[in-house]
Amino acid sequence: MALPAPRTRVHYVAAVAWLIFTVSLASWWLSVGLALTDRHRMFLWEGAVFIVVLLVGGVAILVAIRRENRRHQALETFFMAFTHDLKTSLASVQLQAEGLREDGPDPAQSGPIDRLLQDTVRLQIQLENSLFVAQPDGRLLKERLDLAAAVDRQREDWPSLDIIVTGTGPVLVDARAFETVLRNVLQNAVIHGGASRVDVGIERTNAGVVRMTLADNGRGMTPEGLAQLGEPFARPGPTSGTGAGLYVSRRLVTRMGGDMHFALSGNDSGLVVTIDLPEAR
Repeated sequence: MALPAPRTRVHYVAAVAWLIFTVSLASWWLSVGLALTDRHRMFLWEGAVFIVVLLVGGVAILVAIRRENRRHQALETFFMAFTHDLKTSLASVQLQAEGLREDGPDPAQSGPIDRLLQDTVRLQIQLENSLFVAQPDGRLLKERLDLAAAVDRQREDWPSLDIIVTGTGPVLVDARAFETVLRNVLQNAVIHGGASRVDVGIERTNAGVVRMTLADNGRGMTPEGLAQLGEPFARPGPTSGTGAGLYVSRRLVTRMGGDMHFALSGNDSGLVVTIDLPEAR
């Protein structure tokens, strides 16, 4: 089941409706003018020119919409092909690095390999964020997803992070989009918060909503920085990036029919991310 998204056919319908309305109005004006005056020839020429101008303008708008649609499709095809090849290459690098880490003779020398894996994961996250930013109205699919299982799949990308999951609950979301949300939240906890542990709580509410709470043990932030989380190009702290990750995450959660909030933990030394999602029945 697809979530509603804007379609280019709306532009065509609007242009055709405008063209029909204006030409009909001009034709009515011409008929009334011819009936109320003796200057039929003047009204006939003026009305004919008016109608021709409207028709030419309407056709020009339709042609412009068609060209823009083709250009958009070409760019989308390019981005999809480019990102597919890039994601395949990144996945290959990640697999080879994981193989080197497992087969390495000396665990003490695995530091560069671990950094390579971390950079590969960060590149994958940035690539997904860039795709969603470039296609803010791209189609999302609703499918049943188990939140606990989705979180468990993130352990491989963050081996240094202790992820504790309590509870479970099925939700109706886009699996790829929600994976991007989780990766952004966990990256924020590890890279910018310096967290070593994230407690994930999942529970059903009485309103048909499944609530996921991700609380890390990072260094937290100031209330002023907290207010900027989820805003594009905001830097709440000295280690913050462009802010696109949490911004994209909040947008994706909203588009999937949910809500996302940020708060500080009770001891002011950690971030709590609350995500409400529609429950799958």
